[in-house]
Amino acid sequence: MDTVDCIQRAIDFIEDNIFENLKLEIIASQAYMSSFHFQRIFSIICGISIGDYIRNRRLTLASIEISSSNKKIIDIAFKYGYESPESFSRAFTRFHGFSPIKARSHGENIKVFAPISVQSILGGNQSMQNLKERGYSVKENGPVYYTKDMYKTAKWFENVLGWYVNIDQRDKDGNGIYGCALPIPEELINMQITTFNGIHMFEGEPLKQTVAFMRVEGIDQLYSFVKKNGWSKVTEIKTQSWGGKECDIITIDGSIIRFFQLD
Repeated sequence: MDTVDCIQRAIDFIEDNIFENLKLEIIASQAYMSSFHFQRIFSIICGISIGDYIRNRRLTLASIEISSSNKKIIDIAFKYGYESPESFSRAFTRFHGFSPIKARSHGENIKVFAPISVQSILGGNQSMQNLKERGYSVKENGPVYYTKDMYKTAKWFENVLGWYVNIDQRDKDGNGIYGCALPIPEELINMQITTFNGIHMFEGEPLKQTVAFMRVEGIDQLYSFVKKNGWSKVTEIKTQSWGGKECDIITIDGSIIRFFQLD
């Protein structure tokens, strides 16, 4: 499960347990992260602290109940985790700009803080949609890959593996001499959500041998994705004696990338 899915899983847990005593360590465990790491990643992605997110969601839901029901305001305050009507009223007024009593008696327009969709925050753009549809994630990083035609190789990584390629350096004639093939959108690296886990590409004679061992989650999805994209130079997935699964993909340059999954 990648970082985006992990954060969304934690958000969904909050929404399902919004009336409970939500402890940070329990929320972070839903994302398979430490409390410290989760808080940092959550605030980077969502632009809000986890505490403010929970508070804003509770005050939104509380205002809906106040304006649409005859429940006592004190009961609604307790339901959403406030220890007294006074503390609830102060928080409610800071968030909405008017008191709970006004929200009920004057039908004020309440402020709505909707549940966060991480996918939407990161852009609903095509690159993020492709990442979701691809169905596999890469866990290893750093191998070096040589190619004589960086533009052609970049298109292969994009069209066959669903990766994202940047050609960062070119010679005086405009030919690529260095680039990065990334299994994740560059935005996630720039936002420090995850570390570099791609391939360094250099201009040079391609190696007609295994050039990288890449650990993945979802090797079956990887195989299906590559085949669906019309690339036939991929071996069947084999279960090895050490318990994991492997398959080889021969690239457009004749190099071999071995993908493996630890079960």
